[in-house]
Amino acid sequence: MPAPTFLCIGTQKGGTTWLARAVAQHPQVGTGVRKELQFFNHREAWSRGMGWYEEQFRERPRHRAVGEFTPNYWWTVGTPTSNNYLGIAERVAASYPDLQLVVCLRHPVDRAVSAYFHHMQARRYPPSVGLLEAVERYPDVRELGDHGTQLSAWLEHFPRERFLVLVYETDIRPDAAKRPTLRRTFEHLGVRPGFVPRDLELARNARGRDFDLRRRHASPVVRRAMGAVPERLRGSPRWRIEVAEDDRRQLAEHYRPEVARLETLLGRTMPWDLGE
Repeated sequence: MPAPTFLCIGTQKGGTTWLARAVAQHPQVGTGVRKELQFFNHREAWSRGMGWYEEQFRERPRHRAVGEFTPNYWWTVGTPTSNNYLGIAERVAASYPDLQLVVCLRHPVDRAVSAYFHHMQARRYPPSVGLLEAVERYPDVRELGDHGTQLSAWLEHFPRERFLVLVYETDIRPDAAKRPTLRRTFEHLGVRPGFVPRDLELARNARGRDFDLRRRHASPVVRRAMGAVPERLRGSPRWRIEVAEDDRRQLAEHYRPEVARLETLLGRTMPWDLGE
């Protein structure tokens, strides 16, 4: 059974879906049977043991790198939930101390807003729940953006040179950055860097229209009434789900010291405006 040689550990809503699809096409890379194995962070998966985990990887003789992409591994410090185990970095290091690690980071407020809509799409709360209320219900909405805290915890168990840090706004989202980003990634994984995957467009986990989100959470009577709304009117601003500017501002205040800590750890400036 193959042991992993790399992990993409996060973060959620940071471009890992696109990266996983591109990396999985490389003929020298073996990946998991699904993108996110959720092994080190879910109690039930962890209880299945290392043998089960290693059985989840596709491996061929030509593979020089084997790994998976679970963005929630980034959340190694924070508020435990009923299903999630924190202290993930320690658990990973004890299991596979020689791993190469890939991290995809994103403007923390934008990431939190994207996660807010992700939970709404999954019907965990309706559009009437605001961003900060969602943070109270689901701590990961905020804590997965605590980039300084999370990276610091990982660096207690792995040396800095093991990490390839990609920034969504500069390394993943722009079309011009995609090929250089993949070359850096393949070099980091120890496979042929010149390989060019098919279809480098950014894979998105789209939240859908706000109209559809509102209808998803409506009562049966309202849902039927909304079904009669003409298609041309479903994109109207009247259906927009607004994120309060004060909620964004409070999150930005929370994240400023996190970003400062991250920049110190990495020795570089992040391209994120968090205001004053």
